[in-house]
Amino acid sequence: MYKLSNLDLLKELSEKFGPSGFEDEVLLAVKNSASFADEIKMDKLGSLVLVKRGRSERPRILIAGHADEIGFVISSIPRRGFWTFRTIGGWADQVLLAQRVMIRTKKGYIHGVIASKPPHLLSPEERNKLITKDKMYIDIGATSKEEAESMGVRIGDPAAPWSPFILNGRIAFGKAFDDRAGLFAVLETMRNLSDFPGTVYGVATVQEEVGLRGAQTSAFVVEPDVAIAVDVD
Repeated sequence: MYKLSNLDLLKELSEKFGPSGFEDEVLLAVKNSASFADEIKMDKLGSLVLVKRGRSERPRILIAGHADEIGFVISSIPRRGFWTFRTIGGWADQVLLAQRVMIRTKKGYIHGVIASKPPHLLSPEERNKLITKDKMYIDIGATSKEEAESMGVRIGDPAAPWSPFILNGRIAFGKAFDDRAGLFAVLETMRNLSDFPGTVYGVATVQEEVGLRGAQTSAFVVEPDVAIAVDVD
């Protein structure tokens, strides 16, 4: 059974903002929790590599969990102040509506909610159809384009789901468990390793949700004999 301090790390990882390409806050949390590492380095794409040395240099064992999550990027501002968006990674349209999100701007974070045309304004034909993401927008409470822009949001700003970590008995609820739970497992495995042959590389990879990019570059850096990817099913 994990101690509360360990679950505090899972909570921190889950709640960090980190859609693909914007994983910096997650990577900083990983780095700050890696006092067990003999060496910490970053590859050219941005994946964080934690090195723990055993009794020998070989075998090299790579254990990876990805730091990024699926998210959104702001694409335009219609006149009424609602923001349209494009998805980062694979989203099912039917789970998007009413998602609470955070937008990261140069001024800080802004909360919003994904919305669409209200049901009482839909035609009978529209009510029988799935609402697709191209008909959704992010509502941040602005009533005009000018007000929306004054709040600091700009086209190209990233956004991610907002959901606090909750522990319900032995069950944890939260966002981005794909793959912060896997990343947590990598960190705890590294932390508890002792007196082993070889060298273990724990890697927090980036941009997994948009093409497994970080896994490829970190593998070239480490050149492992064995690689294990820890991810959700």
